[in-house]
Amino acid sequence: MNNDPLISAEKQHVWHPFTQMQAWCAPDHEPIVLVEGQGSILWDSHGREYIDGNSSIWTNIHGHNHPAINAAIKSQLDKVAHVSFLGSTNAPAIELAQKLAGCFPSGSLARTFYSDDGSTAVEVAVKMAVQYWQLRGRPEKCRFVAFENAYHGDTTAAASLGGVDIFTSRFASIHFPVERAANLDAISSLTPDCLAAVIVEPLVQGAAGIRVWPPGMLRSLRGWCDANDLLLIFDEVLTGFGRSGRLFACEHESVLPDFLCLAKGLSGGYFFF
Repeated sequence: MNNDPLISAEKQHVWHPFTQMQAWCAPDHEPIVLVEGQGSILWDSHGREYIDGNSSIWTNIHGHNHPAINAAIKSQLDKVAHVSFLGSTNAPAIELAQKLAGCFPSGSLARTFYSDDGSTAVEVAVKMAVQYWQLRGRPEKCRFVAFENAYHGDTTAAASLGGVDIFTSRFASIHFPVERAANLDAISSLTPDCLAAVIVEPLVQGAAGIRVWPPGMLRSLRGWCDANDLLLIFDEVLTGFGRSGRLFACEHESVLPDFLCLAKGLSGGYFFF
């Protein structure tokens, strides 16, 4: 493949996330142009082979070009690519929601709200938590507790909850107020009257450098939330669908949240740029 026209267009028109674009667009930098994948292997436009070691940012849990997923997508495309969820429904959405609910005890996490990605899943959970307390006649409960070194996404609410400065500090002026805690002891000192929910990455903080929580942390956090009338949000965008050794990380401590945020592995890596 002749890369020259592609690289020229790339450097003129594409803006990459978390990338120093001045260095990326330097004349002596040649971006890797990936063109094909099979299983855990990717190939670039020069035929060079790479192991997809981070599963395309933790999304591709079944491998590239998986025949069963390819066949399912092709079958759906022969029917319709997309229909609105406003005022109508469709069989694949219903069946997936039913299967997800079936992963948990009956009557617990019974409904699925479909959004776009991990960051917007967190946004939805935040808005639902705020609305819940409004409907319960407690509108003052509108603040959130998040942990130091947390990462929950890059849209405004999700970034407000994040605790990794490199991802959030530049936009601190538009973040909403969040109570930041280093650990459970720090949470215990908070006054819960104005708090809507606590959000946590179960078992491990991914973007912080794979920082593992101590055993029993989720059980203790669930107990504190219940005792102080707070909702609990688990961000399993990274850990969901087998990455922790079980289908969901919260299963390791048999703890259920009020909201479970999923993405990445749910897509199999097929719906991300």
